[in-house]
Amino acid sequence: MNEHLKYSIENIKNTRKEITLQILLVFILPILLVHLGFIPLNRRVLLMAIIVVVFLVVLFVEKWSWRMLGVQKSTFKKYLLPYAIFTLVMTLLITQFGESITKVEELSAWWNHQHFLYTFFVVSVFQEIIYRGYLMPALGRLFKNPLFIIALNTALFVFLHTIFPNPLVGLPVALVGGLGFAIMYYRYPSLPLIILSHSLLNFYAVLYGFFVIPGITY
Repeated sequence: MNEHLKYSIENIKNTRKEITLQILLVFILPILLVHLGFIPLNRRVLLMAIIVVVFLVVLFVEKWSWRMLGVQKSTFKKYLLPYAIFTLVMTLLITQFGESITKVEELSAWWNHQHFLYTFFVVSVFQEIIYRGYLMPALGRLFKNPLFIIALNTALFVFLHTIFPNPLVGLPVALVGGLGFAIMYYRYPSLPLIILSHSLLNFYAVLYGFFVIPGITY
């Protein structure tokens, strides 16, 4: 295990039961409520915003440091090349297969879509803070097997995307992307770098129609 990720795991003060409860309440229950119809689909964005706010408060109360969340200058410089290669490869894949998979044209005049320009970055930031910055060390506190940690992180990330439209397209993309992000963060834990990578890949994914909700883009 990477020494930087090990530091985060060792400094978590919550008990295993508390971590398990947080994972159930934050990563599973809200999505289930949407699928069961207790939360209307058109309210899912508001739900996600509330979850993010509550979660950030929890991190503040539990005194998670920036270092525990994977924010360090040394790791940024050290891991820049691996993230650059990963992002380039994934971008090429999205660009090459985007139109053929989604059957839609590239979003025209994207620079005029203000909601598109800002939303994909905000979503990328908070998804990585929650799913990699917090969840990866939390899973490391619960389990020792790296393959299981990566698999469960990926599974929960994909589960989030089950409330997005067009699951036949979106879920495979979320699976490939989520697995890539989980592997990268486990091996190279740097929150700023994975946020930048996710933001760029989200840009291209939305540009080619992988994740589009009427009235809002991701």
